[in-house]
Amino acid sequence: MAATTVAVTELALFVLAIVAILVGTAVNGRVAALRTSGIPPAVTGGLLFAALAWIARAWPGIELAWPGAMRSLLLLVFFSGLGLSAKFAGLKQGGVQVALLCVVIALTIVVQNAVGIALARAFQQPAALGLFLGSIPFLGGHGTAAAWAQAAEASALPAAFELGIAAATIGLVAGGIVSGPVATLLVRRAKSSPATDVLASAAATAPDEGRSLGDVLSSDRWLRALLLIAASLAIGEVFQHLSRGAGLNLPAFLTAMFGGILITNLADVVRRPVDHALAELVSTIALRLFLAMSMLSLKLWELIPFAGLLAAVIVAQVALIVALAAFVLFPMLGRDRDAAIASGGFIGFAMGAMPVGLGTMRRLAETLGPAPRAFLIITLAASLFTDTANAVAIQAFFDWLN
Repeated sequence: MAATTVAVTELALFVLAIVAILVGTAVNGRVAALRTSGIPPAVTGGLLFAALAWIARAWPGIELAWPGAMRSLLLLVFFSGLGLSAKFAGLKQGGVQVALLCVVIALTIVVQNAVGIALARAFQQPAALGLFLGSIPFLGGHGTAAAWAQAAEASALPAAFELGIAAATIGLVAGGIVSGPVATLLVRRAKSSPATDVLASAAATAPDEGRSLGDVLSSDRWLRALLLIAASLAIGEVFQHLSRGAGLNLPAFLTAMFGGILITNLADVVRRPVDHALAELVSTIALRLFLAMSMLSLKLWELIPFAGLLAAVIVAQVALIVALAAFVLFPMLGRDRDAAIASGGFIGFAMGAMPVGLGTMRRLAETLGPAPRAFLIITLAASLFTDTANAVAIQAFFDWLN
């Protein structure tokens, strides 16, 4: 018997997304494995709701139809916030080692996608689907997977959204499991690290240091942050119009990110720096809501035919990232303790998310000694380079495959 379709309103979706985040936060707080693996509460809560939707589809035969307008706006807000955080001047703080890590990240993007495309073809799937088994879910994470699943390039791909989200979730767990032991093994082979206070000096420039609670909650400060986001979206629309005139078909979220990059770097040139802390907070809220809304609409039953492909991808991608960390990044960064701990952080964020990488590094630093240089280079390269490079490369791969 065919399922009865019930349309969900935008307001109902908004409320359910917030509830899903709060439920996910509570579940993660009670389940140690979820808490230590770094799985976002929006993913945990959204998956629970998606499972309930699967049950409702089987009995009593109700399938929910989810709206997309609010999701699309939240996606643009998130990526514009990413752009506002991408300060070119910040990359100079880490010197040569940040540049080396950026090279490794660029190599990772290419190789992750090559592996995904090869395995997709091996399982008789469209080659472009391999991008949802490459850098989109692994280096990009859940937000990137959900974003690209909405792009025009993915419209004809079977279960692209479901595969991307599943790969991002499994990769995040795998990264949390593998990164610690690999980094510990590398530390045993490492030379002693020179003392450095780079991290301390970087922390001294934290954007919210010295601000009162009243300043953080100031409505004027929030309005300025929202104006920056809106300006990024407006510039993104101009970029998108120009790109179409040039024969390109760039996704709206990618041009919104370019708008944010332009604003934040021009602001530095005129010495009126952007309030990154609050812009990042707005972006984070948008991402959490977008992720929850995307997870709610996840059709878990469409993943069943792809179980073998997913298993092969996870094994291949874990082996790839471990090899890059141990045999490329670790030697490039100097084979010392900082290099070993940075390599562990690289595994964490290249397989899932930045919090996983930082969590691994923090645990290692607590037991093996401080590694301030590792934290600095991973944070700078991951936050200022990875998202932009990944987005540009993914678009290039789609253009090449199509």
